[in-house]
Amino acid sequence: MSKHFKILIGIFCIGILICGLGIGIAFMEFSTLTYGGKQIVGKTKMVTENVDVPFEPGEEQYLVWGQWGWKQTKIVTDSKVPEDTVRFRVTYNAERVTPHAYLNQEAKEFHFTCRWTGDDWDEIGLLIEAKDLVLKNLKERTIISLDRIEMEEVVVLVNPGNEEDVKLIY
Repeated sequence: MSKHFKILIGIFCIGILICGLGIGIAFMEFSTLTYGGKQIVGKTKMVTENVDVPFEPGEEQYLVWGQWGWKQTKIVTDSKVPEDTVRFRVTYNAERVTPHAYLNQEAKEFHFTCRWTGDDWDEIGLLIEAKDLVLKNLKERTIISLDRIEMEEVVVLVNPGNEEDVKLIY
């Protein structure tokens, strides 16, 4: 073997040793961190509101599109809901969104969406706030999850007389 080849093998072995040492130190630092739970970023003003959408029952069922990852798997009947009405009971962050529901009569589908509102559009401001929270918690040896709330829950309610007229789909 030439002298240069031996020097290159030595440098390679030293590099592997330094990488192993760095991985060991990083693992030891990471293993001492604890989980600090979920923290909310941005302004939060939670509101619960009912959004009513009237319809005319017929032979075909109306479909309710379950977007937003709702936690509900069925339509709830409530005698307080007026007949021939679908009520969306929504818990949402009024600082970020406004709920909106409408009926597509031709397709016989109810759609529920939300519109962005408020002055919490500042994505860079949210990013800086999130960065500050992460760094503050890392100094305390804690890892956190960050979230911003827009919609928390949507419940679809109908009068018991209209239970067969409406169907929830995903």
